[in-house]
Order: sequence, then C-alpha cells, then structure tokens
Amino acid sequence: MDLDIIAEEASEAIKMFNTKMIIATIIIAGSLSLVTAPSYGDTITVWGEYHPPLNGNPTDINPGFMIEIAESIFKKHGHDINYILGPRARGVRMAQEGKINCVVNAKIKEHNFLEFPSEPWGYHAATLFSLPSSEFQYQGIKALKKVRLGATAAMRYDNGVMDEYIKSDSKNVSFSYGKNAIERQVRMLLKNRVDTIVSCPLIMRGQLSAMGLETKSLKIVGEVKPYVGMYFACSRRGEKNLRYIALINQEITKMRENGELKKILDKYGQIDWFDLYKKLNSLKHD
Repeated sequence: MDLDIIAEEASEAIKMFNTKMIIATIIIAGSLSLVTAPSYGDTITVWGEYHPPLNGNPTDINPGFMIEIAESIFKKHGHDINYILGPRARGVRMAQEGKINCVVNAKIKEHNFLEFPSEPWGYHAATLFSLPSSEFQYQGIKALKKVRLGATAAMRYDNGVMDEYIKSDSKNVSFSYGKNAIERQVRMLLKNRVDTIVSCPLIMRGQLSAMGLETKSLKIVGEVKPYVGMYFACSRRGEKNLRYIALINQEITKMRENGELKKILDKYGQIDWFDLYKKLNSLKHD
C-alpha cells in the first residue's frame, strides 16, 4: 500500500478521535455543571401588609428590615425579590394556594399551613408605653378606664381583651389614622394629650429611631399580650419554596456572624432577636 495513503488515513483517524474526545469532554462538563451549579434567575414574590419598620413601601430607600434581610439572602444565590404591598389576609391566602412564594409577618399559630424557618425575624407583644414621668402602671384592662389611651385605628393588638376594650370604650381612646398613625400617637403622648399608647417594642423602637428620639424617651408600663414570633414564611406548594426556607436557615447565622444582620437592623433602630429567641425557647422546655 502506498505510504502516502497510509499516512493520510492515519491523520484522518487521529483527527476523528480528537473530535470525539472534545465532544465527550463538552458533554461531561455540561452534565457536571447541571449537577453542581446553583439555580439562578428566580424571581421570588414576597407579599406584606404595611408595617414599618418590618416592611414598608417597596419604592422607599428603606423598605423594611425584613425585606432587606430577604434580599441579602436571596441575592447571594442569584435570586431577585418582587415585593408587593397588600392586605395580609390576601397575601397569606395566595401563599397557601401557591400563587405567590412568601409573606412577611407570618405567625406560626395563625398560619401553620405555611413553611417557617427555624427563627422568627422579630417579636410582637401588645405593650403600653408612657412618658418616663408617668405613674401609670397597667394591671389589667380595668386600669385603662382611668387613663387616656392612644391607639391606631383598625389595628389588631392582641385578638383579645385589648381589642375588645378599644371597640367597646372608644370614648376613652384617641385614634390615629393612616401610615403615620404611630408617629402621631408618639407626638400626642409627648404633648400629654394621651396618658399611654399601645404598640409593640419592635415597632416602637423603629418609630423612635425614625423620629430621632432615644428609646428612653418612653417607658414600658405594661404588657397586654406575651411575645409572638413574626416570621418570613413561604408557601408549601412547590419544592423551590422549601429551598428558599433552607437558604434562610443557612444564611441568617452567617449574617449574624459577619455583622451584616446587625448593620441592617441598626438602620431601623432594631436589636437582634436571637437572645429573646433563646430565652423563650428555654422557658418552653423548663
């Protein structure tokens, strides 16, 4: 056989072998990338009722610490948030039906059909505040009949005695309305137009911070309802939503350790909930 023909056939065989190896390498690499690469590009729909400093207006530079924490966690994994403001009941129902992904300010007892992370992102407790000079001390609902109470209209505080009192004895209650209702309540208290106002420590800390006031500007004079955890929770419809909760559990500890969580909370005049979380958990097991 002619040596030139043999050489040419050998050269073609080598080229074909190299081409097959390149194709095989590309296929294997592509397969591995599908296994190891994180999922990018999710748009996570988050619904919340207006409750600053937890969550405020989506267009504000400070949309709320719950929103900022969620954005930080999910962006690390390539996801974006579509934050929608609306009535809580509607958002919770849509999450239950799988029409949206997550909601803020969810409560385990009320919304046990949702998926919750291991930690709440704050606590609610119906609490009474007065001026430092006040001698008033809350010792039951009857005590409120002797004072002028400030409250936010249409707000549910404890789903119990406080809400019932506000509805039945409204002549002793001074209401504020709208998005700046709590600020107006604080100003009325500072001007001695009311004797005590009802809110919760988390919201009051945020309000005083926004007004440039120190927390010692007011004092707590009574607790109407014990602490209830407020959570960022997600729908149980769809595996992605369960993975979002897993990401929260994974990242929140890292954010606490590297100072990122404190930086966000400081913006809103808040403190880390973890010490209270540990304390309440220990009481459950005593």
